[in-house]
Amino acid sequence: MGDTKDGPPKGKKDSKKSENLRKDLPITAHEQTIEEVAAEFNTSTSRGLTAAQVVESRAKHGENRLTPPKVKPWWMLYIEQYTNFFSLLLIAGGILCFIAYGIDQSDASNLYLGVVLLVVVFISSTFAYFQEAKSQAIMNGFKEMVPKECKVIRDGAANIVNPAELVPGDLVEFQEGDQVPADIRVIDSYNLKVDNASLTGESEACERSAVLIAPSHGHGGGGGGDVEEGGKGRAKVPAIEATNLIFYTTMVANGHGKGIVVGTGDNTVMGQIAGLTGETTGDSDPPIVREVNRFITIISTIAITIGVVFLGVGIGMGVMTVVQALVFAISVIVAVVPEGLLVTLTVALALTAKRMHNKNVLVKNLQSVETLGCTTVIASDKTGTLTQNRMTVQHCWYDNQLFDVPSARNAPELTQMMSDPAKKGMHGWSLFDPNNGSFKMLQRIATLCNNSDFIVQDKFDPGAPLLDLEKEALKSDFNLLNLATTGDASESGLIKAVQLLEDVKKYRARYPKLFEIKFNSTNKYQIGIHDQTVDGDNRPLLVMKGAPERVWAAASKILINGQEVPKTPEWEAKFNTAYEGLGALGERVLGFAYRHLDGLPHNHPWTDQPAANFPVSELVFCGLFSLIDPPRLGVPEAVETCKKASIKVFMVTGDHPITAKAIAQQIGILDDEVLQRGKGRVVTGDDIRVLMDIADEGKRQSAWDDILLKNEQIVFARVTPAHKLLIVENNQRLKRVVAVTGDGVNDAPALKKGDIGISMGIAGKAVSKEAADMILMDDNFASIVNGVEEGRLIFDNLKKSIMYTLTSKVPELSPFLLWVIAGIPLATTTILILAIDLGTDMIPAISFAYETREADIMCRPPRNAHTDHLVNLKLLLFTYLHIGVMQAAAGWYGYFVAMNDYGYTPWVLPGLGHKWDDLPLLCRIGDGQTKECGFGCGTTDYAGIQNAVISAARLNSTSAAAMVSATAGFCGDGCQGLNSYNNASDPFSEFAPGGAGFRGFAAGVGAVCARTCNWYLGLSAQQKSYYLAEAANPNSAERLILTPADVTQFDIFCGSAFNANVSATFGFPGRGQGDSKEEAVAGAVYWWRAAVQAQPNMKYQKNALSQGQTAYFVAVVMNKVIAALISKTRKLSLFQQGVKNNRFMLFGFVFEACLVVLISYVPPLNVVFSTGPLAGLHWLCGIPWFLLCFLYDETRKAAMRRSPGGWVERLTYW
Repeated sequence: MGDTKDGPPKGKKDSKKSENLRKDLPITAHEQTIEEVAAEFNTSTSRGLTAAQVVESRAKHGENRLTPPKVKPWWMLYIEQYTNFFSLLLIAGGILCFIAYGIDQSDASNLYLGVVLLVVVFISSTFAYFQEAKSQAIMNGFKEMVPKECKVIRDGAANIVNPAELVPGDLVEFQEGDQVPADIRVIDSYNLKVDNASLTGESEACERSAVLIAPSHGHGGGGGGDVEEGGKGRAKVPAIEATNLIFYTTMVANGHGKGIVVGTGDNTVMGQIAGLTGETTGDSDPPIVREVNRFITIISTIAITIGVVFLGVGIGMGVMTVVQALVFAISVIVAVVPEGLLVTLTVALALTAKRMHNKNVLVKNLQSVETLGCTTVIASDKTGTLTQNRMTVQHCWYDNQLFDVPSARNAPELTQMMSDPAKKGMHGWSLFDPNNGSFKMLQRIATLCNNSDFIVQDKFDPGAPLLDLEKEALKSDFNLLNLATTGDASESGLIKAVQLLEDVKKYRARYPKLFEIKFNSTNKYQIGIHDQTVDGDNRPLLVMKGAPERVWAAASKILINGQEVPKTPEWEAKFNTAYEGLGALGERVLGFAYRHLDGLPHNHPWTDQPAANFPVSELVFCGLFSLIDPPRLGVPEAVETCKKASIKVFMVTGDHPITAKAIAQQIGILDDEVLQRGKGRVVTGDDIRVLMDIADEGKRQSAWDDILLKNEQIVFARVTPAHKLLIVENNQRLKRVVAVTGDGVNDAPALKKGDIGISMGIAGKAVSKEAADMILMDDNFASIVNGVEEGRLIFDNLKKSIMYTLTSKVPELSPFLLWVIAGIPLATTTILILAIDLGTDMIPAISFAYETREADIMCRPPRNAHTDHLVNLKLLLFTYLHIGVMQAAAGWYGYFVAMNDYGYTPWVLPGLGHKWDDLPLLCRIGDGQTKECGFGCGTTDYAGIQNAVISAARLNSTSAAAMVSATAGFCGDGCQGLNSYNNASDPFSEFAPGGAGFRGFAAGVGAVCARTCNWYLGLSAQQKSYYLAEAANPNSAERLILTPADVTQFDIFCGSAFNANVSATFGFPGRGQGDSKEEAVAGAVYWWRAAVQAQPNMKYQKNALSQGQTAYFVAVVMNKVIAALISKTRKLSLFQQGVKNNRFMLFGFVFEACLVVLISYVPPLNVVFSTGPLAGLHWLCGIPWFLLCFLYDETRKAAMRRSPGGWVERLTYW
């Protein structure tokens, strides 16, 4: 058929490609005969392809390379990190800061704020970029796996070429140690074994030959048979299990062979895995990221809503200039959004990651730390994770009895294990008897008919002395099981089992080897002939080890209780019962037999070509050894902990179903009780293939649901990488949070797809480590459970940290809202807000990462990542309306006290805020309306005022009554209110002792006017003319700054007649005085003195506000301390939890106290933060609210403990 112009939409094509990647590759070469394969690829089985065919095939199939995935340029990926809503909001705030600074450069705080906001965005975005960039590294890991060279036959000649040059149809030779350069159909082999662990997870190397053999339903030596080659439809044997195929990047572990290339590049099994990994993305962001994004969306919505609403109110009321509107918008963003949240989150996760590293868990992706805490399913690889990744002898059969063989690490441990003769193994079988004659022969054969050796040379220091294994084994801290060996896994397991009984090296030296027939896939046994002269027997000893049915077939007798008895049908039935019983446990079973070769001398010309010139039948069958990759220590307990924590553990392995089931039962993944109820199941790769053949997606998902929802415990066996990915995806479809473990290349797609991928640090391949979020440094499943506990703990503690952080949002936001609504001068600034969010709050917020866990943390179900949120409505209401309101009240109390002490009583502040920084403020007296500013009284009797002032100045008295009497003559219009210091009447009620000085106007009236002699005398003629002209304009905002009447008053009070009669002492009575302006306390400008005041009005105004803002800041930070303490527990009393258990939090309190002192008293910081040195009493304003907050929360928690589930808990338990 020709190509059509139109095709399916791109999305559908991509979907179809993705679905095909999850199915088995359409490989049929293993079903075909060698001649059919050669014909299909038009190649010769002896001469290979011609040069012309190679060129033609390469043009059609391309090079033998994995196609690199499409990746975004690093700069585009980096820019994308700045486009999330949180970053855009802060960027907008930063830009507004720079605009505001550009319009009014007199206020540098906007510049500082803009820089800080952009720095916060830069740090968080850069961190996110490095997380994203790891995908490229994953694909680079595949590149490292490509073979370096291979041997190919073309035109009948052998050549060494780069594997990238191979094409389908090439004839390739390979031998032990080679990396397979493509997917190859084997056409000839000798003792060929291939290590497929990276693809299937199988512990042992797999035999491969030119013959396709059906999978064994037993589990020992054979049991399989040749299958009919050819056939239509799906292969009877999946390609991944085919015994006549070897796959790209796997290793040839033994033997040699030749084959035809049937798949290259992307059309290989490894290419499929790379394709899956490249196109696979996580189901979504990690749960903690989703929670933070959700929270930011809520907070940002609140910020924008408040900003827009009150911006409209401010503009509608005509109280905002353009700059003020920008400042307000910025301030709302800064006040509502917790800028330090991402930094706090990152640091807290990093601290947890450090703690997990001490528990052998290396965290690559910090955000995944919490994911473990809400994990509902752990899809765990078997080999090396649940098991020890080493074949170990478990049982033996001799004298018609099954025995348990304990796995001892050293001689003392073996002695201790064997000390109790009545001790039983896992299945109730007795321990073997090392002194039994039949076992001793079994031990002899296992030692001699074995080519495995211990590696006793230090690979890191070749010059170091060889390990004295016999001596080392006597030490109680020595671990023989971890010692590296040569040879295959089964032989390694055998010598580790017998070494502690007698040193293998010395044993073999006593019985020298005369001849050997190595194990091969045709015979399925190994033979050794040994000299046993040391025992006084000159007959050569033939020993055989291999597949039990082959060894049994070669025997005519059986060794029972040291006696050789004839093999009978009854004995054969007993043998089959033992063999099948051990096979049913998932164990690899080996048979052992021997024969004394009578009549053959030691120097016999031993050979097996073309046939053995010595007898290989009529043997004496000795017994069986069975091996299995045993469970890791601590794994059963870890699985049990997972059950208590309501976490499902699924075993997902490429190993045999019988083996997988046996291990699962040993470690508790499959319970007998669950199996009896029909709620446990072993699902095979074939079962999944049947599911994938269902065309209707709805029915296919329903079939998956039947498996995943109707079974409590599941083991997946003989699965491919694509199957493992499907298992993860379908669990995620059911809203489960899936943790995936793996160590092989085959695991990379699932590791990347899972909510959290966990690779093995020891056995893990580079690709799997790159794809994972965490790496188990000890390859131990039990370490995952430790991680789950840490993940749950960090979620609890993050919730407490956020509760603490959010309590300051109301005190941070309320000053800006009251500035718009009531015109109260700002009680805080955006820079001071950042000083709280990124300064004083930071260490206490991070310190929650050090809080200890709750007792039931691993006994409760995982949190529902879709409904149980980090921040919920109750938490917001509690932080805002309960603790937040009390913190705001503390701040306002401190602010009003400080402002009052500077002459700005609370009732005069409304309305003054909008013009505070622009010009001298107008009077607000009587009914609160703006009045013409005089000197405390509205009288026009200027002469009377002058006389009264001079009369009062001449008094040498501390009597307030005398002062009131001296001024009563002209203040008869009721403007003599009580002042805020000594409750005496204004305007002339405060004075220095001895009549040294007095105040020229009343608190809240003249003080607010704040037009001093210095200001008046400093006006130029042009400025006076301007203000006087404005006074004549009824619509001018500046009409009351200087009226003609004011000029007359200023001329009187600032003239020489007044100054000549007033003392030159500076200062406030009761608040410090001085004989010079330099010694006077801040604010002395408000006192009439003999000399003209030197400090301008606007400076005092600024100083007064800085004191109020500093007092507000101090009171809020003080109450943040109690907020941290009450956040330590959700129900328990603080007295129960204690304070000393978190020393880092105590350090945080010291840190924030030091920071507050620095911000208050260090002059450069005063400039940056608009603060000032705070009077001693003003530091204490927050204490009453501190105590109130503590008593309130303790009462609330006590009510919850007394009435669980009551209305207090329902409304306030966050």
